[in-house]
Amino acid sequence: MAASDGSFGERQAVRRQLVMMAGILILVLIVIDMVALYGLDRMRRQSERYAAATDRLIALTELSGEAEVAFKTQVQEWKNVLLRGQDPADLARYREAFERQEAAVGQHLREVREQAAPLGLSTAAVDNVLAMHADLAERYDAALESFEPGTPEAAWQVDRSVRGMDRPLTEAFDALMADVRALADGERTAVRAEMAAAAETQRTILIVAHGAGIVLVLISLVVALRALRRR
Repeated sequence: MAASDGSFGERQAVRRQLVMMAGILILVLIVIDMVALYGLDRMRRQSERYAAATDRLIALTELSGEAEVAFKTQVQEWKNVLLRGQDPADLARYREAFERQEAAVGQHLREVREQAAPLGLSTAAVDNVLAMHADLAERYDAALESFEPGTPEAAWQVDRSVRGMDRPLTEAFDALMADVRALADGERTAVRAEMAAAAETQRTILIVAHGAGIVLVLISLVVALRALRRR
């Protein structure tokens, strides 16, 4: 009876050791899963931030491009005013188109300024373009005051009074676009580096967690085997 009780006690001890090993293994797996899930969630949030930042930068780049295109169209409309505005009705129509493009340039630039600051782009370049555009608008208006449709060489004389004045503004637009592109490239590079660092950190954490889990399982196995040998 005593031998039977001893055998039963040994079996119970073995069961406890096995249950303990199973519990440790389950705990290790749970910890590893939690670490993996946390890492995946972190990567997801960073991916969403990267996508959002990319969308904002794309929008800013497109808006800056629209402002530049609107300005080039404005210059073309100015030529239409002079070359095709000899008739008063045509002059009114082309001048309206010119002023509409002028307003569009200003609106696009103000939107660029509004969106630039939160993204880290200095508004100095935008303010410079806005100021230059406003000054050019005044010069265009002053030149048009002396425009007399139907007068020989009127278009040539008016155009001569503002000839070349749009070039500095065109260069300023090019500089602004270069700043926006540089900002976009820098932001993308920074976010990629951050995501790569996060992925490397997550990889290290998982390796450490797996290593610690293996060590715990081996320790529990050694303890269980020693306990069995003593019986």
